[in-house]
Amino acid sequence: MAKKQTFADKLQSRTQVSTCPVCNSDIHYVKHVKAVKGDNGAWKYRTQMTGVCKCNEKEVYS
Repeated sequence: MAKKQTFADKLQSRTQVSTCPVCNSDIHYVKHVKAVKGDNGAWKYRTQMTGVCKCNEKEVYS
C-alpha cells in the first residue's frame, strides 16, 4: 500500500529558499495581478509571480 501523504508533506517538499544577492534577505514570491483593458473594451487580468525582498519591497507594495 502507498503511504498517505498529507498537505504539510507536500508543502515541505516544495520549499526552496532563495536569497537576494544585494541585501542578503529571503525572497518571497507573491502573485502580482494587473488589470488591462483589452481591444474590445473588456477588462482582462494579467498575473505574474514576482519575487519580493527588502530591496524592491516598496516598489511592489506601493
